[in-house]
Amino acid sequence: MIARCLAGTLLGFPLAAVLLSLLLHALPQGGDAYVIPALILFFPLWIAFMTGAYAFRSGTRAWLTLGSANAVAFFALWLTRQAAGL
Repeated sequence: MIARCLAGTLLGFPLAAVLLSLLLHALPQGGDAYVIPALILFFPLWIAFMTGAYAFRSGTRAWLTLGSANAVAFFALWLTRQAAGL
């Protein structure tokens, strides 16, 4: 139980951040006008990842799934930044 809680808390935070960052990069002009709404959306998204971690059968599966999701999301963010020349 504690493993799923920690997976959701520790891996949900960066996953929520990188997903919102990808969303802001996809918007026109870099999403400058949407920074405050994205910051407001961050906390409920993080809570969703924390509660979603309890849907896994074991803590190991939660860590592997959320860790893989983090790796894919950060790689996608890296690709978008490389394509944009940032």
